[in-house]
Formats: sequence, C-alpha cells, structure tokens
Amino acid sequence: MAESLKPVHEWFEKLDHAKEIRTKLHFYYQDTLTGDKGTIWKVTESDITSTSPTSFGLTYMVDNLLTAGPEPDSQVMGRAQGTAGFADLHNTALQMAVNFVFTEGKYKGSNISVLGRNPVAKETYRELPIVGGTGVFRMARGAVITSTYSFDKATSNGVIEFTFYITHYSM
Repeated sequence: MAESLKPVHEWFEKLDHAKEIRTKLHFYYQDTLTGDKGTIWKVTESDITSTSPTSFGLTYMVDNLLTAGPEPDSQVMGRAQGTAGFADLHNTALQMAVNFVFTEGKYKGSNISVLGRNPVAKETYRELPIVGGTGVFRMARGAVITSTYSFDKATSNGVIEFTFYITHYSM
C-alpha cells in the first residue's frame, strides 16, 4: 500500500468504532469579481449566454476568501474553490461545485465539498447539499444554508453568508 494512503486506510479500518458527530460552522466568503484582486474568473459561456435572460452557460472558476466575519479583513478561515455556472434557462440559478478549504484554525487541512443548485435570484436563503469532505470532514454529509449578505451592483462584488450543518465521524 502506498504510504500516502496509509492514514486513510487506518482511519477506515477504525470506522466501525467511530462516533457520528454534528458540527455547525458559520462564515462568509468574499466574492470579488472586479479589480486587480479578483477571485472569480469567467472561463466559458454558451452560444446563447449573451441573449439569455438568465445568463445560461456562463461559467466561472472561483477562489474566494473565507472569513469569520463579513468584513474582508476579518479572521481568515480558508478559501472556497471550484466552479459556478448559470444552469437554468428559465430562472437565474447557479450549479455550484465548490470545495471549502480550511487553511487556518481547528479545521486546517480539511475541506468540505458542496455540489448543488443555488437559485440566487429567487430565494433569500438557499440550501445546498454537502456531498463529502477530507481530513476532519471525511465522509461528511449535510446541508448548507447560504444567503447574500451584501452586493455592490456597481462592481458585482459581494459577501455571501454560509451556515454549514455537517454530520461526520470522530475517532
């Protein structure tokens, strides 16, 4: 067995004795679409994006800063990295595949993976599924509630609030 797999294998072998626990996390991500420190970059669009009322097909790569508070200079927790694309012909909704990567604090080195539909224009509070994780959050599942904390129409920059309800295992 490869040495890099050994810690995961050992963890898996002890899983029968693991305790299922629940963790609630709350933080913000800084959505920066403009400026020299942009964290969202367009990677593609469809043939109909420019005429679509929902921006259908427009896809972005994101690498947003995760912070403990809504201010960009509040305590750094990590990064939100992945893709977001407009995937609904009739309503403005994103298909999101994002890893929340913890670079500081108690969960440093772990991540939570989220994959789902985010109806950004229709719902104040949106629910997305947690589909997995690594480190402390191996085999994570649960739900994320997200909402737009603030949005600047002039720059398209925003702050998005997240509350994670996670079920995972403790050894």
